[in-house]
Amino acid sequence: MLDISHLQRIRNAMPATTSRIYLNTGTFGPLPSCVIEAMQDRMQREWRDGRLGAEVFEATKTIYDQARSSAARLLSADVQEIALTDNTGEGMNSMSYGLNWRAGDEIITTDHEHVGALAPLYQIRDRYGVVLRMAQLGQMAERPAHKAIGELVTERTRLIVLSHVTWTTGTVLDIHAVGGMAHERGIPVLIDGAQSAGAIPVDVTALDIDFYAIPMQKWLCGPDGTGALYIKRESLHYVAPTYVGYYSNKHWSNAEWELQDSAQRFELGGRQTAALAGQCAALNWLEQTVGYPWLFKRISSLHAYAYHALQRVPGLTLLTPVAGISGIVAFSLEGRDSKDVVEQLREKRNIYIRSIPSNNALRISTGFYNTEEEIDTLVETLAKL
Repeated sequence: MLDISHLQRIRNAMPATTSRIYLNTGTFGPLPSCVIEAMQDRMQREWRDGRLGAEVFEATKTIYDQARSSAARLLSADVQEIALTDNTGEGMNSMSYGLNWRAGDEIITTDHEHVGALAPLYQIRDRYGVVLRMAQLGQMAERPAHKAIGELVTERTRLIVLSHVTWTTGTVLDIHAVGGMAHERGIPVLIDGAQSAGAIPVDVTALDIDFYAIPMQKWLCGPDGTGALYIKRESLHYVAPTYVGYYSNKHWSNAEWELQDSAQRFELGGRQTAALAGQCAALNWLEQTVGYPWLFKRISSLHAYAYHALQRVPGLTLLTPVAGISGIVAFSLEGRDSKDVVEQLREKRNIYIRSIPSNNALRISTGFYNTEEEIDTLVETLAKL
């Protein structure tokens, strides 16, 4: 049974969810008040007291440590397997470029990947003469990924890259099966977790994959410029840092150079500490106040509600294969331009969703803060369009 008071407290802490119908967390999640407070507090401390001295340095280190620890708990990983990043793209680039590529090597990905995953693969293809193979998953990404990818594996395959949840249709891919298939052949697997982290439960150890990149600004409702990268301890040997810096070095000294034994070897120098304070605040709020079990159940429930409610709209075709699987529902409207529909929804009813230009589709994100009434309003408005 839904605790209305709990939901209302959450919405009150996220003003953007009450000033509009916010159905686009898959692009940017609404910020909770605690994030703003944590970032402001850190900036004011730096402004008032400066950024020098043992006490300040220790406080900064504590924030970094807490950010890694919170991300590790979210992903059910060891903190030594977590590196801080600015976004998903940084993690995808770090791992993609980490292999020692040679002409003729092969990478396998799918036809439902975001540019954040594809961009480094295209660049590696063009720079090193690597062959990029594209597994076809079907219009809804309904085809089993391990079968589609397995058909393309050869003795030259060096890396497999795919999403946990497709940004195009919200399909949850069976990456555990992909990992098992790949590891039988000695191939590492890199996962784009942009649409999964904070939307569905993620246990990277149970998933049996090697690398998992996530952002904070989407489902985890954190600040821009924050994210994390999981690197399985046993898989560190596959990759080497392309860029290194202060935090990469075990000894933190110019006189000696030895990479960290942990995923931290992929961190460079200082990041925006106020943003990291916001990251810590967001993850702590989701874990302690909202509650991850409640959050995941709520997102799934709203996804199922939207999946069935949208079927009442004439001329609407669902592109998401199953109800309740993630936080994304994708669909198309017969005879309508998706960008035009997005603009009309915003102008007429203050409803925020997004379009997917590649297939003229529309996409909503059922965030844990949304209500069934908001989805009903969306459905009614679409029907009138």
